[in-house]
Amino acid sequence: DVSVSRVATAEHGVFGCRSVLLATGARTAAELLPGLRVPDFHAVTVLHHTAPAAPTEDPTLLLESDPGGPVAHTVVMSAVDPSRAPAGRPLITSTVLGTPPDDAERRVRKHLATLYGTSTDEWELLALHHTPDAAPAMRPPHDVRRSVRLLAGLYVCGDHRATATPQGTLASAHRAADALLSDLGVRLPDGARVAEEAA
Repeated sequence: DVSVSRVATAEHGVFGCRSVLLATGARTAAELLPGLRVPDFHAVTVLHHTAPAAPTEDPTLLLESDPGGPVAHTVVMSAVDPSRAPAGRPLITSTVLGTPPDDAERRVRKHLATLYGTSTDEWELLALHHTPDAAPAMRPPHDVRRSVRLLAGLYVCGDHRATATPQGTLASAHRAADALLSDLGVRLPDGARVAEEAA
């Protein structure tokens, strides 16, 4: 339960406050603040494979331009961040946009063999994560600066208040923090405001 002056939690009781800034996904925000609009979403499926050898040592994101294959983009994640890989083995992370096909893993491996120009027969699937509400849909006309101040003392931010990107999430958070501080009468140093606008 969330209001301007209190937040009630299941495990830690009730917290009194002067303001609340809710920084969650759209669905959670609407559950906590009934009446908040829930947008349509785009689904995303992420697959993590390992292999006897990395298909490339380059820390490069491969983008697929052919809409015929299921993979939108893929990267040898162990080349970007070795700490995320199984010990001594590469980690290949691939993304499928929308609802994945029934035989997603087989079709993805076949597509990855074409993208990387190597056999994927010995690749092992480590995990497959499907998120039906991964990114809010931005159907026209899309308001890229939806209000973050619901009322004085109650603010909400997230990709559902701006563009459905990490940058949109951060931009809405900057706007919400600025509105909250302004309503509390806190003046930001000029340098902080300039950095905020540049973000």
